[in-house]
Amino acid sequence: MVAVTGLGGPTQKVWVAKGHMPKFHEDRAIDQLMAMVTALTAEVSILRERLDTNERLAERHKLYDRDEIETYQPDAGAAKDRSALRQRLLHKVYRVLKEDLARYDRTVEGDELDRTLKEINDG
Repeated sequence: MVAVTGLGGPTQKVWVAKGHMPKFHEDRAIDQLMAMVTALTAEVSILRERLDTNERLAERHKLYDRDEIETYQPDAGAAKDRSALRQRLLHKVYRVLKEDLARYDRTVEGDELDRTLKEINDG
């Protein structure tokens, strides 16, 4: 394995296995898409379980009503935390593309990937 620069810049490293990625489909883009969908599915599954646990515990302890979830407005600190979580998710989902670029020693012209991720994060 080798360390390459992650989506967050030189301070973030991504570990990439040496050699070629296993190939399941004729088009490498399909393999990349499947890896991203799989990563997203795992994240959503974990998130749903944690959310379900949180809501059940809140109801059990009568901490808040489920309707309050729908009307909640995050403050600046919560918004900042959510942005960091969103960046982590994007990093995990798009890591396969960054790994592929590193594996073939290629870069994205004009930092297209980073710019796209920033646009997604900024909404």
